[in-house]
Amino acid sequence: MQIKSALLISLSLIMLLTRGSHFSGINALPEASWMIFMVAGTLLPVWSFAWFMSLAVGIDAYAFTFGGVPGTCFSVAYGMLIPAYFSMWMAGRLAKPYLSNRFSGSAVFFGFAMGGTLICELISSGSFYLWSGNFQPTMVEFITRELQYAPAVFASSAYWAVAFIVVSALYRLYSQVKSPEALSH
Repeated sequence: MQIKSALLISLSLIMLLTRGSHFSGINALPEASWMIFMVAGTLLPVWSFAWFMSLAVGIDAYAFTFGGVPGTCFSVAYGMLIPAYFSMWMAGRLAKPYLSNRFSGSAVFFGFAMGGTLICELISSGSFYLWSGNFQPTMVEFITRELQYAPAVFASSAYWAVAFIVVSALYRLYSQVKSPEALSH
């Protein structure tokens, strides 16, 4: 229970520090929200989805109200963040059995992270593009915008997925070394 609480607190702090840099001004760290939903889906109870969804909405509400974020970011499409983030959470649930000490398991986990990112990107950007009222929706313009913005989204997810895989491997290694069986040899 202590580990899950520590993970929940750590992921919450990472979201506060990286979500659009609303609070911290830390621009060196990539946005972590999407991978936070995946990690929560992998390691935390079901209710954690609601917690992180509420935290994301709270951070955004603050940014829209006090942080100078333009209101164009908040539209009818904002509600589609629920299924978008849920796709990352489900990617975590589906990837959980593959998270292991073996490289192949980490590669499969990474593949789920990128697949979840693709689905999340299509839902979040697609709904914003179609329903925000900021664009004349054409497929050519949407694809052009995706080619412009999606690489940064995938790079961010890749960064945090690799960070999670490395931290998980180090934790498992530490747990094995600390176990009584390992100490007796």
